[in-house]
Amino acid sequence: MTSEGQAAHRAFLDRYYRLTHHVYDVSRKYFLFGRDGVLERLLASDWTTLVELGPGTGRNLARLHRRRPGATLGGLEASEVMRAHARRRCPWARIEPGFAEDGDIGAVLGTPPQRILMSYCLSMFMDKERAIANARRHLAPGGELWVVDFSDLSGLPTLPRQAMRKFLSAFHVDAVPDDLLGSHVEHGPLRYFVVARFTA
Repeated sequence: MTSEGQAAHRAFLDRYYRLTHHVYDVSRKYFLFGRDGVLERLLASDWTTLVELGPGTGRNLARLHRRRPGATLGGLEASEVMRAHARRRCPWARIEPGFAEDGDIGAVLGTPPQRILMSYCLSMFMDKERAIANARRHLAPGGELWVVDFSDLSGLPTLPRQAMRKFLSAFHVDAVPDDLLGSHVEHGPLRYFVVARFTA
């Protein structure tokens, strides 16, 4: 059941994405760094099922599908606006409504996925720790959860760092702290983004 807080968060997401979803991919390529590197690392391993949490426009799913058309792909998306957009873009994917914190990720494809991807979405989740725990709980045996998201930006000069943090906070985005991500953590240049991999 959707909680009051989840309902409010979904309303915020739908208001925001209703205005921006047509230009989202074009604008985000200039500051959502590290995504394609994680996709390449995913494609370098052997798997046939993947669920992306917060797939947004379906951009990542579309790229994975082009490179691995035989894989079964799906998504769990809280925003109804983005889910409709992603389903139009990725008709071959199973994209279901739900929140990462408590959604039945295994039900998206009808089986626990071998890979779960969180790409620049964990920073927007209301309860990041629960989202990670829920994803790990739904992985297939031997599966992997990959995360790429904003780090603390501590390598940036003071003024750009402050400006970027203020910009992100306006969209309910918080940097993902390292202590949530365990020991397998890598940082991008200037600690702009962080990559983590969890195993089942």
